[in-house]
Amino acid sequence: MSTGTIIFIIAMGWALIVHGGLTYLIVKKKEYSLISGFLNRPKEEQEYLIQNGYIEAVGKILKVSFYLFATTFLVGLLPIPYGFEIGIVLFLIVLLGGLIWLQKYEIPQKRKKMYWITSSIMAVTVALVGGLTIAGLVDNEVTVSHEAFKISGMYGVEWPIEEIKSVELLDTLPEVITKTNGYASSGQLKGHFQLEEPYGSGLLFVNKKNPPYLYVETNKDFLILNRKNIEDTRTIYESLLKVWESKN
Repeated sequence: MSTGTIIFIIAMGWALIVHGGLTYLIVKKKEYSLISGFLNRPKEEQEYLIQNGYIEAVGKILKVSFYLFATTFLVGLLPIPYGFEIGIVLFLIVLLGGLIWLQKYEIPQKRKKMYWITSSIMAVTVALVGGLTIAGLVDNEVTVSHEAFKISGMYGVEWPIEEIKSVELLDTLPEVITKTNGYASSGQLKGHFQLEEPYGSGLLFVNKKNPPYLYVETNKDFLILNRKNIEDTRTIYESLLKVWESKN
């Protein structure tokens, strides 16, 4: 089992325990104080919400989202393309959609305002998740010139050719330990990651299923890049190598 998988299990497992514990305490133990803002309401509002089915509705949302989150966790351990990502999207839709549906049980004078607030939160969240997912899946543009090696787009960099000290083509990708600041989805890795020694922390723009991998190193940093088409990766490598050797 890889280090990345172990970290995934620990992080997701902890989130699942927290979600499950919250669900249990609210649904089974009736700890309504755990519902955000409930204790700050006047007693009359609390009684109205309980009688109108608000608490029961919260319990339904928590239970359904918990089962979906647990399923997503299990799918994330299996080699199912985009299974984890689809699960997370469904989880967010159910959770945020549930919060919108919940407002039908809100006190009448606050109902319209809460519909607008929860709908806005859902729209912004879905837009952000969708935008980040699309940006993560789209290949960064690579430019090789006599002056610089440039990768544009998300997490892009530009390195002067003179600062590059190594250009190689790797047959296998070094083991990825963890993501420090980046995007990781179904084998698509983009951003800053911690790799096995002696590599350490560097930039990745790779699809793990499509070797070979271009390795470029400077005195301060390194990056690994590939393309879905093997020939495209080789073309970038040969272009950069030719320019780099002409400078050395």
